[in-house]
Amino acid sequence: MRKIIAFSMKNKLAVWLLTLVVIIGGIYAGTNMKMETMPNFTIPVVSVSTVYQGASPDEVDNSVTEPIEQKLQALPGVQNVSATSSTGMSAVVVEYDYSKDMDKATDDIKEAVDQVSLPDQVSTPNVARISMDSMPVYSLSVSGKDMSLDRLSDRVEKDLLPSIQGVDGISSVTLSGQQTESVQISFKANQLKKFGLSQDTVVNLIKGNNVSAPLGLYTIDQSQKSIVVSGNIKSVNDLKDMRIPYTPQPALSGQAQPGTAAQRQAATGASTQQNAGQTQQDASAQADSASGAQQAAAIKLPTVKLSEVASVTLQKKAESISRTNGERSIGLSVVKGQDANTVDVVNDVKAKVAAFNKSYPDIQTESMFDQGQPIEQSVKTMVEKAIYGALFAMLIILLFLRNIRTTLISVISIPLSLLIALIVLKQMDITLNVMTLGAMTIAIGRVVDDSIVVIENIYRRMSLSTEKLRGRELIREATHEMFIPILSSTIVTIAVFLPMALVSGVVGQIFWPFALTIVFSLLASLLVAITIVPMLFEQFL
Repeated sequence: MRKIIAFSMKNKLAVWLLTLVVIIGGIYAGTNMKMETMPNFTIPVVSVSTVYQGASPDEVDNSVTEPIEQKLQALPGVQNVSATSSTGMSAVVVEYDYSKDMDKATDDIKEAVDQVSLPDQVSTPNVARISMDSMPVYSLSVSGKDMSLDRLSDRVEKDLLPSIQGVDGISSVTLSGQQTESVQISFKANQLKKFGLSQDTVVNLIKGNNVSAPLGLYTIDQSQKSIVVSGNIKSVNDLKDMRIPYTPQPALSGQAQPGTAAQRQAATGASTQQNAGQTQQDASAQADSASGAQQAAAIKLPTVKLSEVASVTLQKKAESISRTNGERSIGLSVVKGQDANTVDVVNDVKAKVAAFNKSYPDIQTESMFDQGQPIEQSVKTMVEKAIYGALFAMLIILLFLRNIRTTLISVISIPLSLLIALIVLKQMDITLNVMTLGAMTIAIGRVVDDSIVVIENIYRRMSLSTEKLRGRELIREATHEMFIPILSSTIVTIAVFLPMALVSGVVGQIFWPFALTIVFSLLASLLVAITIVPMLFEQFL
């Protein structure tokens, strides 16, 4: 240890350069760290979502949900499996223990889902882990006084929504309370009977075989059904003009049958072979004609417009109702990407909202939820506490040592220790959150202790009349004399906070960055106390 202390005093330029590197690196790490409200922690839950366009909940449950659910229940380590089947959608949620390796669990689920036999119309199941990054970081309420919901929805969807979606780092933007369009189909029973059609036949024809675009939920005779049509249908008029093929009903004549019966009786009464042969030839010709007609009908059937057998109307309504301060409003929720900075994303979204308000002064926006603001407030509080802590430490040290130079030397350990901790946290990909900022605030009062002890011991020995050592040797020996006490003090403090990181489950994952921040700050303060402090003491005193 004496060699390290002696090296720092003999190579002042190298120590100054290292200090400069620490300052620059710490500032860079602190300004480029991801800022979050809470630390990243793993939720042992994996979801499997599958889209089955146009299928009813029962069909989704029988064809998709149950096969996937049974396959996943047999996987090792699974604690609970819950499933939900809705119109056109299947959702299966798998829960594991917190000790489970979720990367391996996700791979096992993907492999198991690939082995499940599903209908051809079912899309590829989406396997995803539940993460805190899927929670909104910013929510906004948009309202317009004396403005219709239709007009408000149009402005939000065409102007505000695209601008926010273009912000870097955004994963998704969700709207609620906006006005949506739906199609209502009411079948005409008489017309269906006239053309020999049924409701199920028409619905299946609308769905089509080549699906390319969903039309959503349709109200068909007071019941909602999910319909997906081909890309040729892009509007309500296209849907009304859709051609429905039908089989023509055969027309029966009441006079033809008696005549035919009389002819048959006459033919039966006749005994000549010539008449019988002629009758057979006529019957054969009629059969050939009927067969040809059937083939022609099979090749090209007549069609009827959908509007002739059903009433098709376009309706505009809100799927959900949102109000802000008594006014109808539209809710907007922003979800950031996994690697995005919460503060940067929120500030960029606020800038887009401000530009929208400037363009439309008759529309009011109200921030309902903002994760960026408390993070910025926490950083501001931490910086303020660091400044106050440094000032109070200077005041107390100055009160006892009565020397401004020794006071400044001891206080320098506060920023250097925190900057070193930021560099290490950045390398470990730990975010700047409430826990790390709280740990730094606590560490401010502790990191200065080691430097105070070293400075006080150097100052005490210099004041002794019986002290034989002078200059560099005295500083080296006084620092080395205090190394064991400050080391033991640091280890005891670390032993108090480190077990927080060893707790299992979510609690341990939350307190993990808190404990590491305390540990790195204390170790950094110990390093500063035995290297930079004696060097500065020798140079300025």
